[in-house]
Parts: sequence; C-alpha cells; structure tokens
Amino acid sequence: MKRVLIAEVSAAAVRHNIRALRELLGPGVKFCAVVKNNAYGHGIDLLWRVIAEESDWLSVASADEAMRLRELGYEGPLLMLFCARSCGVDGEAIDRLAELLRSDVTLTVTDPADVELIKLAAIASSRVAAVHVEMDTGMTRSGIAADHVRPLLDLIGETSELRLDGVFTHFASADEVDAAPTVEQLDIFTNAVTRSGLSSKVIHHCDNSAASVSLPAGRMDMVRVGLMVYGYRPAPHLAPGLDLKPALRVVSQLMQIHEVECGTRVGYGLTHRCERASRIGLVAGGYGDGYLRALSNRGMVRVGDVAAPVVGRVSMDQITVDLTDLPGAMVGDSVELVSNDPTAPNSAEKLAAAAGTISYEILTRMDSHRMQRVLIDA
Repeated sequence: MKRVLIAEVSAAAVRHNIRALRELLGPGVKFCAVVKNNAYGHGIDLLWRVIAEESDWLSVASADEAMRLRELGYEGPLLMLFCARSCGVDGEAIDRLAELLRSDVTLTVTDPADVELIKLAAIASSRVAAVHVEMDTGMTRSGIAADHVRPLLDLIGETSELRLDGVFTHFASADEVDAAPTVEQLDIFTNAVTRSGLSSKVIHHCDNSAASVSLPAGRMDMVRVGLMVYGYRPAPHLAPGLDLKPALRVVSQLMQIHEVECGTRVGYGLTHRCERASRIGLVAGGYGDGYLRALSNRGMVRVGDVAAPVVGRVSMDQITVDLTDLPGAMVGDSVELVSNDPTAPNSAEKLAAAAGTISYEILTRMDSHRMQRVLIDA
C-alpha cells in the first residue's frame, strides 16, 4: 500500500557520486563506503547492492549493522568501527564477537581489553580474527593514544588468534577551512606508524569524506567515505568542482487547506500570526518522522516548483505551510519536504542551516516507520 510519506532514493545518483570520487582519488586507493545508520538514513536494504558494486569495502558502526549487511547478502570486506567491547561484557560479548567472526567481519581494536575479548571469541568460533587498530591522534573520542600504540601492536602480534590487517585514525576537523589540526593529526599517525615498523601489507586509512578531497596525503591505502556517497559535501568550501548528486528526495501531500483571516494564529503555542488573509495547508510529516521541530517557522517546502514557508510549530506528525501565494494548490497535491536539488530552499543543506544543525542530522532523522522508501532509476 502506498503511503503518504515517500522517500525516493536514487541509485543512479549514488553510483555517480562514488564513481566521481574514485576518479578524483585515482588508482591504488581502496574505497570504503560508510553505510552506518541505515546508510545515512537512505535505507541500507535498498542501497547496499548499489554501493557494494562500486566499493572495495563497506564499514558500519555496530555489530547489529554488520550482521544486518550479512543477512542481506553482502559478502565483501566489512569493517565494524565500534571497538570489540561495544558488544557487551564477558560471555555476552564473546558470543556476539564469535558470531561476527563467523560472518567474516573485521573488528576494531582500541586497547588490550579488546584483544582479550576477541581472542576468546576467536577460540569459540574456531576463526582467526582480522582486526584493525584505531589510533586516537587528537579527536579524543575512540582509539588508543599514539604513544601507546606500539605495545598494543606487539600484543596483537603475539596473539595467534588475531591477525592485524589495518590501522587507522579519524580526523576531528577535516571539514574546517583551517587544515592545520588535520595535518597535525596525520603527522602524529604517520610518525607512530613509522616507529611501529608495520608491514606494508597492513591497510593504512585516515581520510574521511572531507579529508579525502582536501588532504591527499591522508588517502594512503584506503579512504572511508560516508556523506559524499549520498551526494552531500561535509562543508561548502570542499571540492566545489566535484559534481555530486543528492540521492534523497522526501515527498508528502496536502491533507487540508484552511482559508483564514488576517490575524489568525497557527500551531502549538500560536507562534505564527497571519499578517494577511491566508491559505494554510496541512501536510503529513512532523518531528516523529524526522522533520526537525527546529524548522518551526523556519523551514521551506515546495509545492510543484514553488517554495512555501513552514508556519507555526512542527507537530509530531504534521506541519502547516503558507499557501497564500499558491492559489492553485489543492488537497492531494504533492509536497516536497526534502529536495534532491542542492540549490532548492528545502535541500538538506538549506534545511540544516535553517535548523542550526548539519545535513547529517537532516538525513539520518528521516527514518520513520510511516515513511515508504522507494529505489528509483536502479
């Protein structure tokens, strides 16, 4: 049954974006597509084949995401970015990690406790565990400090149940205009790797989406690209000549239209006052569907090709829009909540700016059970 809220996801756009990025990166650099959080809100069930066909690796955050990809049929290289201890404690963690190892998921190590858990899971699963070590080079989020990485690498080397396949770090501010902090992180990483004497067969990877276009020196053996796979720049100044195509378009429809007098107030808290006789349209979709409440009296939608402002507060499952300048708008008309046109007033970037957030949040919040995802131009 067709639903009122529909997310159109373009396979052609995703293919185009990955190919454009791979051409920019050049030969010899493996492409790891980040597909965590339901492929950044686009729908992993729909997109995994499209992304996998164009990528060398996929990466996810959690064990559940990794197992979901395997259940869907993905058999290629797969990196879980959360450390082993994210799987729980004691027997629970060992069982979960053993399941991951039987499914050929590459695990992330951040300290000796991870090594011990993975060792026990490897014994339980009768597998040798492929692992990547994450190094914290200044973000202070996850990973082992660069000064402590050598003993961890030695421990892995002494543990026959583990096989070191990669080492990586994550940049904290690669999307900022000032590149100095990112260059400093890269220097910390490369110096630590040099001191450790790692084999050239170990995959070195640092660059995320932003750094993959702004810091070629960080590309190394592989890059991990998330947001740009789906057609969005992490920051406006990055690679302005790179042709990216947003893959997501979210549409709803007009459910009611009210003809109201000048002075009429609209929505919870009566935060909008009509300054003229107005047509107020009611549209399916609200913060329960991922349309941020912060877009109250700030967001824009499009009816046809004409923009209409969101007026009043965003409700849980509906919004009100000013249709006064659209006299031909009728109940049942399609309303575009999120546009795949980056120049539109309701693009993910423009909505993010209006809400005081980032496009990542706009995209990943669009994950409602009321929303039907449809893969187009597959």
